Amino acid sequence: MDRTTVRPGTRRIWLRNAVTVCAVALGTLAPANAAPANAANAAVGGTSGPAARAATPWTLRTPLSETVSTEFWDVAATGAKDAWAVGRKTDGADGPTPAIKHWNGTAWTDVAVTGAGDEPGQLEKVSAAAPDDVWAAGVQFGDTTSPVVVRHWDGEKWAETAHATPQEGWTSFVGDIAAFGEKAAWLTSFDWDQASGASTSRLERWTGSAWQEVSLPAAPGGGEVRPWDITGTGPDDVWVTAEAVTGDVSVPLLYHWNGRGWNLREVPTPAEHPTGWVANHAVATGRGSVYVVGKTNDAGVPEATMATHWTGSRWQSLPALPVDEANAAGADGAGRLWIAGWSAGGRHSVLSRWTGTEWATEELPADVTEHSEMSTVSGIAAVPGTNGVFAAGTAGCQSDPVMCGVVVSRDVR
Repeated sequence: MDRTTVRPGTRRIWLRNAVTVCAVALGTLAPANAAPANAANAAVGGTSGPAARAATPWTLRTPLSETVSTEFWDVAATGAKDAWAVGRKTDGADGPTPAIKHWNGTAWTDVAVTGAGDEPGQLEKVSAAAPDDVWAAGVQFGDTTSPVVVRHWDGEKWAETAHATPQEGWTSFVGDIAAFGEKAAWLTSFDWDQASGASTSRLERWTGSAWQEVSLPAAPGGGEVRPWDITGTGPDDVWVTAEAVTGDVSVPLLYHWNGRGWNLREVPTPAEHPTGWVANHAVATGRGSVYVVGKTNDAGVPEATMATHWTGSRWQSLPALPVDEANAAGADGAGRLWIAGWSAGGRHSVLSRWTGTEWATEELPADVTEHSEMSTVSGIAAVPGTNGVFAAGTAGCQSDPVMCGVVVSRDVR
């Protein structure tokens, strides 16, 4: 297996799908968190012409004119003049290198990644608690093992923090990273051994000097608990999605950390399914308010999607997603839920907002859809202090360098 071909995503189907994930070819624009079989079900295609330019409120912030192949997989912001996008760049035969861009309110500029060593690698997740407190996580590609790499921005430079290396021959994957202030960063990841099929997953918390593994309470019905997505509003309001796995069947769970201990809720699902369901995304839109978005735990393409809202006292089910699968989910500065994914029949991601009664779907700007073969959105982030939102992803450029990193925004001045 060539570890450099692995694309990050919001949900690995763990043991059963690990081989599929590792087989996604470099440069493939299948959804980052879907099996390759889902690539044919692309998004609503970009409409060409002046009407399309007037139809969407989204603005392209990074022209499709990179000099090297670039992919963005996540984005984070602390305000209208401070945002980050992470991913990788690939130039030549040496393999990808981590890519970081910073938004200062006027332009996106490259920021050097220190401590990267001689091995190729990529960054897959980013989260920002303050302009001088930003975390990014990814992996480094070695010959025999691929460890998770975690870096911190202190306002002046990116510095690597020590993180445990997996066993020889094992491959690491990042689930999510979330920052809520000093000594309040959380990380999920898992290691997989291709030879034996064994895996191990973990939730970790930054203590101020080291990453410390945290144990979650056992699942009500038993099964191995595998944490994944992280969201929240502060150090004492942290939510973690997980799945309880028994054989090939997954039960979605939602854990809440109140600063002292954990509360556990089983996530309601729309229907029974032979392999169960997984909770790909959690999005907190206020204290005690969190949306959970997921799909069936299907080894090929998802057969159904789900979305539900924990209001602080009860669950409220949302209609089925307007996309085959949510490749990204987040909120805008006004606290509204957004998802991104592909609808059947097209080639570009669409972005959908939950209005409280229905999904309102919007296309990417024509600068993306008219000048690229395909596109996918992998990260969505609120812009605090505004009603705005950033979304980051990748487009298949119509000319070299093949892959172009994309950052778009809505209601960001």
